[in-house]
Amino acid sequence: MLLNEKPERSETMSGIFSTLNTARRGMFAQQQAVSTAGHNIANAATEGFSRQRVHMTATPGFLIPNAGVVGTGVDIVSISRIRDSYLDVQIRLEKAIAGNYKARQEILEQVEMVFMEPGETGLNTIMGRMWDAWQELAKSPENSNARTVVRDNAKTFTDSLNHLYEQLNTLKKDSISIAEKKIFDAESILTQIKSLNDQIFKIKLKNQEPNDLMDQRDLLLDKLSEIMDFSASEDKYGRVIIESAGRTILQTEKGNEMPLQMSLVRSIETLEDGRVQVVLVRGGDSIDGLTTLAMTQEEYDSYALDENSPSFLQEGAVVFNDPSCNDNYHGNAGLSLFEVNHGELKGYQNIGTEVAKYQSQLDGLARAVAYAVNTIHADNGDPDGHSPVSFFVGEGGSSDISSINAGNIRVNQAIFDDMDNINTGRAWDSPEGNGERALAIARLRNAWLPIQEFIENPDTTAAYNADEMKFENISGGSTFEGYFKDVIAGLGISAEQAKRKVENQDALTGQLIQRRYSVSGVSIDEEIACLIQYQHAYQANANVISTLTAMLDTLINRMGV
Repeated sequence: MLLNEKPERSETMSGIFSTLNTARRGMFAQQQAVSTAGHNIANAATEGFSRQRVHMTATPGFLIPNAGVVGTGVDIVSISRIRDSYLDVQIRLEKAIAGNYKARQEILEQVEMVFMEPGETGLNTIMGRMWDAWQELAKSPENSNARTVVRDNAKTFTDSLNHLYEQLNTLKKDSISIAEKKIFDAESILTQIKSLNDQIFKIKLKNQEPNDLMDQRDLLLDKLSEIMDFSASEDKYGRVIIESAGRTILQTEKGNEMPLQMSLVRSIETLEDGRVQVVLVRGGDSIDGLTTLAMTQEEYDSYALDENSPSFLQEGAVVFNDPSCNDNYHGNAGLSLFEVNHGELKGYQNIGTEVAKYQSQLDGLARAVAYAVNTIHADNGDPDGHSPVSFFVGEGGSSDISSINAGNIRVNQAIFDDMDNINTGRAWDSPEGNGERALAIARLRNAWLPIQEFIENPDTTAAYNADEMKFENISGGSTFEGYFKDVIAGLGISAEQAKRKVENQDALTGQLIQRRYSVSGVSIDEEIACLIQYQHAYQANANVISTLTAMLDTLINRMGV
């Protein structure tokens, strides 16, 4: 075609319509960008929402000979969410660590309130009053009022020990109950993630991005991380695979399913026939998930990490089990220990063990006091049958130290029946007014005894000199007051450490969440700026169409063709 020749009408029309299509694509792309910005603004305050962006790319052009490639407009490649997966991993780990210490802090603060130390109503003060009462009795052993004061102060001491023990027992049971709820929450979250995996899979098959569904799933993963630590990975269809404690708890290879169930051991009981009864709360469901497993002692012992370890089936233990486990499984329930490293579950498991430790320490104190007082109180019997009674007794009224603990120690009923059974004199037939034995008991306040050994070995003994009515000081031993103060100091340090860790983790997690928000959060100012940009681009594309319309009008109506 020569320069002075008119172009063919078909070529001109084709060029105009091609440009119209380019403008139409531009308008559609900007319209979707406006819609996405509006979606971001609408969800600015939605928990877990990640801002989204429309990614555009130029469409393939066509070649004009001797001229070049002419563009044909724009297409939307994807609408993706802005998310930093590395930050997600960091935040979930720190949340798990924080969950561990928050659980510990919650229970330890209650333990501190139970002990009420230091204070006028604390056990240390009550124990001191008991020694003071013996001291006063030594001054006037014939005084019935002094005997009554000894008896009553000793009873207050044993009642306080009993009360402390029961309160700690209640806290231990509470920690188990809370752990049950946390397992139930974890199982519920995993079920929701499983459902979201199914929905994400169906959308991914259509080569689309289920951004909002993935945000919901990430929010659930954040909540799960507070309960337990885990690792998460995605398969090629965007479904998440979750592993914890070296086991897969949500898989996608063999169908989107949960191959294992988390459960909690509520109680252990030895039956009359010698079998061990294990009450399992499957999935933390305390209503429909209660399963009673009856197993032989050998089967029970087989659930151990190695041959030198006891069975891990202990009260409050978190275990994995087959989801189909029921009462008919007996000893073959496929149980394995769920060893979490962090999270609230870890905290409640550990704190149950720590509360049991405080109970054991109180047991040691109760046995040591009973052993020391009883030894002095009842060592002056005569061959003719006179035998002073033990002052403190335990289960069934037995004076055997192995039967005494902080939960059952009490003053012998014989003391209440006859105040004269309180032995105060050096010999069984000491004259009235002899209070040497009462004084020896009062001096136990400053005796150094192996109190710690009474925890693991209730039959512990200490060297006793009957002539002097005193115990030899034990190297490495402690006084009753010193021992109890050490227990309280250890509790205080543990509680303070948990509090400090919670504060540190909250600060660290807060910084990470702020960083995540700077990446994924919605900035209203930014979205409005983008809206203005998209609006102008939309209007410009509309102006292109208006211009092309005018060109078509000129071509068709004004050229006289």
